[in-house]
Amino acid sequence: MEKQVSTRHEGYLEALLNASPLGILAINADGKITFANKEAAAIFECEMRDLLGENIATVYASEEEAKETNRKLFASGGAIRDHESRGKTKKGKIVPLRISAAHMIIGAQYTGAVGFFEPYRPWTAAEAKVKARVEETEAKLEELRKLSIPIFELYPGLTMVEVIGNLDAARWANIAASLLSNMETSKSRVILIDLSPAMVANKEVAAELVKTIRTVHLLGAQCIIAGIQTPLASAVESLITDISSVMSFRALDAALQAALNQLGYNICENS
Repeated sequence: MEKQVSTRHEGYLEALLNASPLGILAINADGKITFANKEAAAIFECEMRDLLGENIATVYASEEEAKETNRKLFASGGAIRDHESRGKTKKGKIVPLRISAAHMIIGAQYTGAVGFFEPYRPWTAAEAKVKARVEETEAKLEELRKLSIPIFELYPGLTMVEVIGNLDAARWANIAASLLSNMETSKSRVILIDLSPAMVANKEVAAELVKTIRTVHLLGAQCIIAGIQTPLASAVESLITDISSVMSFRALDAALQAALNQLGYNICENS
C-alpha cells in the first residue's frame, strides 16, 4: 500500500513538473542531468531522454557560459534568479536564456542543483523596475548579512570571530567563508572563535566547525575556541581523532590569554 501511495505521488509530481511553462533540469553532484521536463526538451529541441545522463554544460552555448552560471551560484550562496545566459539546441542553434537555479543540500552535503530555464525576452519597463528594486534589496540584505558576522583583527596576528544568535550549518558556512577570506588579507596566525553568545540550532554545526578548524590548521594558523556548549562539544569530540589538537576554553578571558601566548604576548596587571 505504501509503495502504491509513493508511486502515485511520484506520478503527480512528474505531471506537475511536465505541466510547468518553464524548462526544468535537475543535476547530480557530478553535473549529470537526472531530470528534464517537456518544456526543457522543447527549449533544447530534443527528446527528454536525450538530455538524461548528459553533462549540464552540453545545454549551454559554451563551456565558459556553463562555468559562469556555476560561479554565480556559488558566489550567491547557492541560489540565483534571472541570470541571463545562452543555451544550445541539439541542432546547434543558440538560444538566449534566462535561468533561475538553486543548489540541493541534504544535511551539509551538496547533492546537485535544479534549474528553471526560459527563452530570453527583453524586460518590460515595469519588470525592469521591479528587478532593479529586488537587486537593490538583495544587495542591502547581503551587506546586513556581512555585518552580522563580526570578524576583526584584535591584535596583529590574532583574528577574533564573535558568533552571536542562532547558529545553524548554513550560517556557519557563511561565517567560515568570511573568516577564510579575512585570513587571506590579515595573515593571522591565531583565530579565536567565541561561541559563548551563540545558540546552536543543530548537530550539523559540529561538522562545519571541525571542517573550519582543519582548514585553518592547513592554512598555517591555530584555532582557539571559547565558550563551546556541551551538546556541540560532544558532537565535535566524535568527529576529531586527536582532541588534544583543539584548544578550547570555557571562558573568553582564558581563551584570549592562550591566543596571546601563542603569539608571544602576555596579559599583565598594572602594579
